[in-house]
Amino acid sequence: MDSALLRTRLPLFLAVFIDIFSFGLMYPLIVGLFHGGWVAQTYAAAARDAFLSLSFSLFPVGMFFGASLLGDLSDALGRRRTLMFCMGGLAIGYGLMWTSLELRFIWLFLAGRLLSGLMAGTAPIAQATMMDTAAPDQRSAAMAALTLVNTVGLVAGPAIGGVLGHWDFRLPLGLALLLCLATLLALASARFAGDVPRRAFRFDWRQPFLLFARVAARPAVVAPVAAFFLFQFGFLIYYTFILIEMQRTYGFSTAGLGLFSMVMGIGFVIGTSFGYKAASKLLGPDWRVAVAGLVLCGLLVIATALPIPAWAQVVMTVLIAVSNVLAFVTLLAAISASVEEAEQGWALGVGNAGVALAVFGAGLLSSLLSLIPSDAFLVASGLVILAAIIPTRLLAARQRAPA
Repeated sequence: MDSALLRTRLPLFLAVFIDIFSFGLMYPLIVGLFHGGWVAQTYAAAARDAFLSLSFSLFPVGMFFGASLLGDLSDALGRRRTLMFCMGGLAIGYGLMWTSLELRFIWLFLAGRLLSGLMAGTAPIAQATMMDTAAPDQRSAAMAALTLVNTVGLVAGPAIGGVLGHWDFRLPLGLALLLCLATLLALASARFAGDVPRRAFRFDWRQPFLLFARVAARPAVVAPVAAFFLFQFGFLIYYTFILIEMQRTYGFSTAGLGLFSMVMGIGFVIGTSFGYKAASKLLGPDWRVAVAGLVLCGLLVIATALPIPAWAQVVMTVLIAVSNVLAFVTLLAAISASVEEAEQGWALGVGNAGVALAVFGAGLLSSLLSLIPSDAFLVASGLVILAAIIPTRLLAARQRAPA
């Protein structure tokens, strides 16, 4: 990639990186803060778990409503200005969370989580801009570069958040704030071809719900969306509670939690680079790959509730991440294939909104930690993942039916 093209695309790379980086950055930080920081010292266990639940769940609430807001803004302001708006909003969100740690005022932290959720989801806008600015014969190379950036963010986010948070919880927040400001400055001087307003801004708070309402009129979408939601909900329960389990039962520090999440990210990389290709070659149709991924992922997640040593949990999380990729890729492709080409953006939007709801639901469950042990949630998460096999089999039967 020549230097001029790199300068043009650097703001987009940064926006995509921050989108995935900031999500992973916060999980080990939140677990460490609410189980070993000043929050744990200030509040009783029940209140602490309630605040932990809000810290996890407010982000996806913001993301759920922010997704439609960002789409409307992109049409009304143009993509570059929308990305600048997002980076500015994210910077304010991280500034609020930084200030909350300085003042020890938990509600500022929660407000920062909600605002950062509203401003999340910049990656699809940046990716679309990248495709617009790439020549037809360069789009595959551009998408490969974006995948690399996503992978780096997936691995770096939790590792950096955990290691820096081990020294001072303010450090990862400060780093995220600086990255947002740097991206904002880079976007301010960038120019993208075809980046013009397309219509007047119209905000409708009902838009996320209307997104789901359209599913009822398209029965072919129901099975893949249901399977994808159950799968994501189960996995996100696991992701939330395995970090709590590693902290409470195995004594992992904030740095240890970050490195544990990084190892999981490496499993995603292995699954994306090699696992899916090998499974597809071995099993054939996508529905078989999806069922295999769900079975392996569900059973492995249930096994994490057993009294096994810490090193075994580390190995298990790599295997879980690899099997996760098998189901994620195939079910997302099934959602896309269930509609006409003109509606694929809407169908994938339903899938993304389902992920937001899954993150929200998993976060809410953490408020029950004072009543239910984390091992029970790990078993439940595996069962929910296995339940996704039912709509997946319905999808498979439909695919095998004669036209």
